[in-house]
Amino acid sequence: MEIIEAISVPLGVVLTGLILTYLLFGDNPAYKLALHIFIGALVGYSFGIVVQEIAVTLLRDLPQEHLLLVPLLMGLWLLAFKSAPRLSYIGNFAMAYLVGVGTAVALGGALLGTLVPQVVATASALSRNSILDGLLIILGTVCTLMAFNFAVPKRGGAAGAWAWVVGPMAWIGRVFLIFAFGVAFAGALTTFLSILIGRIQYIIVPLVNLLGR
Repeated sequence: MEIIEAISVPLGVVLTGLILTYLLFGDNPAYKLALHIFIGALVGYSFGIVVQEIAVTLLRDLPQEHLLLVPLLMGLWLLAFKSAPRLSYIGNFAMAYLVGVGTAVALGGALLGTLVPQVVATASALSRNSILDGLLIILGTVCTLMAFNFAVPKRGGAAGAWAWVVGPMAWIGRVFLIFAFGVAFAGALTTFLSILIGRIQYIIVPLVNLLGR
């Protein structure tokens, strides 16, 4: 363990320094070298995880779970035909299946994980102790949705009245969006500064310990 730490700490300091050269010199060979090392390590680690957690597990559980044969065959089908340019169109069937399943899972996750809880939280806002907070939540939700209505006709009659109602609500919704994006940007900036401070400390502490000896 001490040998690993003795190698990893100086290596981490060097790679961090190479990455930070981007702040001083912009895109340079040292930064590209560190970037290539990180990407290569990430790809290798991801490949190892895929082999260990998916391929090995799939082959191990295949005798008990025969349905696992379907994703195995789909993956082999995709790899076999997509690697041959003349037969790549046959692999489109497996690709279409993967895209369809992925889209359905993403859509279901968006509905059940984001939209439905937001609707439930908005509907139950008035049942809480503070009526003012509930009204503010409902107002913010409705006005924010109105802010994305870009096709309001500007003419007389009922359509004009609807545009007169939607316009101020959309403006209020944009104000809510400005505050939301501002808070998100502040959080991202704080996270970036925390990571930067952590990496600087990662460089300084070993140097101080080395010079102290």
